[in-house]
Amino acid sequence: MDAFSGQPARLGNVLNKLVRQRGIAEQTSGSELDQVWKQVAGERVAGKSFVRKLRNGVLEISVTNGAILEELSSYLKHELLPVLQERHPEPPITSLKFVKAR
Repeated sequence: MDAFSGQPARLGNVLNKLVRQRGIAEQTSGSELDQVWKQVAGERVAGKSFVRKLRNGVLEISVTNGAILEELSSYLKHELLPVLQERHPEPPITSLKFVKAR
């Protein structure tokens, strides 16, 4: 039942809420996000980085090269975020986090 109207909840709405809560949509979009990341980041950066996860709007990128990690964190982060948001609107990306690959 819908808490506001007393009417039965629509199945589609219930499923969408469940998918968002469980992070299923974020998990299934990982390979697609990695492709988008590599296009946006460019060849030099793409070869040294990959998408780890998207959780709660934070896209986490692993970087294998320390100099590129510093460049992404310090200079390129603010340039890349709006392009990623435009090319991958759902699920939304609100920020970027760069981490050293292990």
